[in-house]
Amino acid sequence: FAAQGLWGRGIYFADKASYSKKYSHTPVKSQTSDRPAPKKAELEMFLSRLLVGKEVKLNQNQALAVPPIDSRTGLKYNSVTGNTAGSQVWIVYENGRAYPEYLVRYYVGSRDESRSPYLSKKEASKSKRWSSCSFELDVPTSNPQPSASQLTARQGFWEYLSESGWVAYDAANQALIERTFQDFSVTATSPSIVVIKGPEWKYEVDVASMKQKNIQHSLSTEREIRFHSN
Repeated sequence: FAAQGLWGRGIYFADKASYSKKYSHTPVKSQTSDRPAPKKAELEMFLSRLLVGKEVKLNQNQALAVPPIDSRTGLKYNSVTGNTAGSQVWIVYENGRAYPEYLVRYYVGSRDESRSPYLSKKEASKSKRWSSCSFELDVPTSNPQPSASQLTARQGFWEYLSESGWVAYDAANQALIERTFQDFSVTATSPSIVVIKGPEWKYEVDVASMKQKNIQHSLSTEREIRFHSN
């Protein structure tokens, strides 16, 4: 919360943790009875889910106290967005639009193996300690529509259902999935499954069951897929 922020009095959120770091909380032992006592150089910030609603991008305006009115509808926008210090930020002017999903504690400096035993999410996912957790990458959906090069001959594109909504596959995987679908549609004996490579994991995509399965994660996470027609 900022009483006199760059976009006025509101609750601020950023997509870059490096920006939010400037406003991180320094935990004090006497105030952390509900969680482990802090160690040297540790800081805390919230990873939140935010209901942006209908947003409007504005230049900085410290006089704002509520979002402006949309001249087309006569109704106020739900949130304001803008850019500062290398990050996009969102500002809401009322409570109830954000959910603090995780309290993240981190430290600054060289790696301390007692606090950071794993070098990557993939390494952590192989540990029995974290076998019940999901470390699957959630691809941002701020621009889920594919480019023209991703469109298939059927004038549409393949998507999978992430925790944030439907996300289009990249161009290379679009082609692999569509080719598998076309072959399977013509000949029932053709394989309905194709293996694709994502940003961090390999997946089996089954065009018969319309499912995607992470074949490298210990939980074999499954997601729905679909073909989105234009």
